[in-house]
Amino acid sequence: DIEQNVGVCWRCKTPIEFINAKQWFLKTIPFKKLVLEMSNRIKWYPDFMKKRLEDWVNSLEWDWVISRQRYFATPIPVWECKKCGNIVLAREEDCYVDPTVDDPPVDACPKCGGELKGCEDVFDTWMDSSISPLYNTFWKRDEEKFKKLYPMSLRPQAHDIIRTWAFYTILRCALLTGREPFKNIMMGGFILSEDGTPMHASLGNVIDPLEIIEEYGADAFRCYAATCSLGEDNPFRKKDVVRGVRLLRKLWNIERFVSLSIGDKKPSKPSEFIDIDAWILTRYSKLVKRCTELMDSFNYSQAMKEMEKFVWHEFADHYIEMVKGCVYRGENLESVRFTLYTIGFGIMKLFAPFFPHLTEEVYHQVFKKFEKEESIHISKWPEPILIDEEKEKYGEEVKKFISAVRRWKSDNGIALNAPIKASCTYAPEDVINIFLRSRNIIIDTLNLPREHKFIPGSPEVEERIKDIKLNFAKIGPLLRDKSKEVAKWIAEHKDKIIKKIETDGDITWKDIGIADLEGSLIREGYIKVEKEVKIKGEEGNVINLYDAVYLVIET
Repeated sequence: DIEQNVGVCWRCKTPIEFINAKQWFLKTIPFKKLVLEMSNRIKWYPDFMKKRLEDWVNSLEWDWVISRQRYFATPIPVWECKKCGNIVLAREEDCYVDPTVDDPPVDACPKCGGELKGCEDVFDTWMDSSISPLYNTFWKRDEEKFKKLYPMSLRPQAHDIIRTWAFYTILRCALLTGREPFKNIMMGGFILSEDGTPMHASLGNVIDPLEIIEEYGADAFRCYAATCSLGEDNPFRKKDVVRGVRLLRKLWNIERFVSLSIGDKKPSKPSEFIDIDAWILTRYSKLVKRCTELMDSFNYSQAMKEMEKFVWHEFADHYIEMVKGCVYRGENLESVRFTLYTIGFGIMKLFAPFFPHLTEEVYHQVFKKFEKEESIHISKWPEPILIDEEKEKYGEEVKKFISAVRRWKSDNGIALNAPIKASCTYAPEDVINIFLRSRNIIIDTLNLPREHKFIPGSPEVEERIKDIKLNFAKIGPLLRDKSKEVAKWIAEHKDKIIKKIETDGDITWKDIGIADLEGSLIREGYIKVEKEVKIKGEEGNVINLYDAVYLVIET
C-alpha cells in the first residue's frame, strides 16, 4: 500500500481528484495595471483592505478560468464544431442563450461546414456577480439612467471575496466602461461562534439568528451587529444583545419622559437658553457632527458607541435628572421643552439606521403629530443646533458638582433622591458664580434645603480623628494568637489612643503594651485612621468633593 496526502472537501470530507481538462479563460494578466489604477480611484473602508487587492493582483500569474463543469449556472453561449473544433459565438441580440437547448446562429460551421454542438460548460458564478453594478445601473437598457447612476455609490461586501467579487467587478466594468464600478467599497467581517472559531454546520457551532431575534428582538440583535468594527471578524457576544435590550429600554423611557414634558404643541425655540440647555445642546450638536463624519466614512460601530455614551452618560444620567425639577415646578419651560424635543427627536434619528423598529414606533407615538414625514426613515438627518463653548463649560461645572454629591450619597448609602441637610457649599468665586446661575436646578436635583448657601472661598477647617481600625491583613501574620488580645485592648482604650495620635501623630507598639516590638503603627500600616473635617468652632462635617469645592453637612 502507498500512503499519500489527498485533498478533501472541507464540508463533507470527500476526497478530491484533480483532472486535466480544457477550460475557457478570460484574459486578466494584461490588465493588472488597469485594475490597480481603478482601485486607486475607489475609496476603501477600511483603507488597509485595498492592500489585499493589490497583493492579489500583483501575485497573479495566469488568466481567469471562467468555465465550470456543473449542472446549474449561466450557460456559456458558444457552439463548437464537432469536426474542426471551430467556435461559433452567440449574437448579442440573441442573448440570453442556452446552447444545449437553443439553435446556433448559423446552420453549420462557417470554417468546415461541420455540425455544431452546444457547449455544456457553465460560467463561474463571478461572471454574473461581476457585472452587478452594470445591471443595477441599467447598462445597455436605459442610457439616461446609466449616466445618472454609474458608477454606483457603494459596494458593501465581505473581505474574503476581495480577490473574486471586488477584483472581477473592477476588471470587467473597467474593460466594458473604462471607469471604476463604484465610488466606495465597504468591507464587512464575519460573525464567528462564541469561542471565536468560524461557524460550520458540520462543527455544530452555528448560531441561529432567528432564535436570538425570537428571544431578544430584532433591534437588540442589530445592536450587537452595530458594535462590530468594519473589516474585522467578531465572535458572537450574547452580552451585547442583552446590552442592546437595556439600551432600547432606556431610549423608550427617555422618550416617555420627553412626551410627558413637551406639552400639546411643538415647542418653539426660546429667545435665550438656560445654561444647562445650552450645555446639553452644545454636547448634542458636537455628537451630531461627530456621528455624521463617522457614518459618512462607514465607521458605524464607533458612531454607535458615541451615541450610546451620550444617551446614557450625558442626556439620561445628567440632563434629564437636572430638568425634572423645572418640568415639575413649571420653571424655564420654554427653554427646557425645546431642548427635550430637539434632542429627543434627534437621537431617534441618529439611532434609526440601527434600531428601525423602536425609532419608528417612538416617532409615531411622540413626534409624528408635530412633523410632516410619514416615517422617521424619510426624515432629514439631524444637524447641529448650537455651539456655545462658554455655556458648555458652565454646564460641565454644574454636572461635575451634582455628580460628586450624588457619588457621596451613594457611597454613604443615601438614596439619590433623598434630602440631605447641607447648609452651604464653598468653592472659588468663579465656580460659585456658575452654580448661582443654576441654583434652583442644583437644589432640586440634589434635594438640598431651599436656603442652601453658595459661598465664595474656602472654609476654615480642622481635621479630627473619627475612628481607628486595625489592619488585620498585616497585624495577623505578625502577632498571630495575640491579635485578638491586642484588638480588644485597643477597642477598650480607643479614646486614649486617639488623643495620643492627635498629640504625637503616631503610636508605637510600646504605647499599646508590647515591649518586644519596635516601630510605628500608623506609618507602617498596622492601624488605619479615619478622619472627619469640620469647620472650626461649628458643628457639621465638611466634605471635600473635589479640588477646592466643599459641601457642609449638618450633624
